[in-house]
Amino acid sequence: MKVNYAGTVPLSTLDWGGKAAVTLFFRGCPLRCPYCQNYPYLEGSKTVELDSVKEQVRNSSPFVSSVVFSGGEPLMQKAVVPLAEFAKTLGLLVGIHTNGCYPEIANELVKRKLVDKFFIDIKAPLNSPELYGKVAGCGKYEAVKKAPDEIIASLTETIEIADSSGLELELRTTVIRDFIGNDEDIASIAAWISRNVKSREVIYVLQQGIPEHSLQENLRKTRVLEREELYELGKIAKNFLKNVRIRTKETGEEII
Repeated sequence: MKVNYAGTVPLSTLDWGGKAAVTLFFRGCPLRCPYCQNYPYLEGSKTVELDSVKEQVRNSSPFVSSVVFSGGEPLMQKAVVPLAEFAKTLGLLVGIHTNGCYPEIANELVKRKLVDKFFIDIKAPLNSPELYGKVAGCGKYEAVKKAPDEIIASLTETIEIADSSGLELELRTTVIRDFIGNDEDIASIAAWISRNVKSREVIYVLQQGIPEHSLQENLRKTRVLEREELYELGKIAKNFLKNVRIRTKETGEEII
């Protein structure tokens, strides 16, 4: 089996808070978020043999407790399943970073007990297909084939699968000044999570977007949201949710 592979971080303490992880990056994504910093991974093909990626995991396994699949969008690739199986044989926890567009693969991983934590992006309010489409690149990039309603439906299903599984769940929104993540956006997202996610232990993280490396050039000079501004947005989310955090370049992760 081949893997459309972007690279490995052999030892990361950032991709799964509190755990040392080997992080695998996969190429390909069905979305084109204008602020995406990993856009070199979104297109193109650099296929390698599955066994060579397994070897990367094996080499890191003495030094880590987990493997994180990221991208791009890892659940686009069937190789995620055998890689998760392999990680489990090494005694590693498995975390998935996903945009939620592939609920069927998420469900397979849950049913086969091959995943321990989902990190799922909620990119915009789910009651606003127009805004969600803007943030996902719908209508602007030919690579985005799904309509906003389809993206939201898949995301909702993926969140339901993760929530029902009883596994750890982190939901997160990347905030970019004057693009996504104003007071109303965050209140809407947090209220939706409160109404639709059963787990009271769900974590909601507001991430400080760094626009200077964005896919969309006209975002690159956007001023980064200050830590204090993000903290105020976190307080809005806290009106609806128990576990809210912010993540900034200056201070790392903070609990609200």
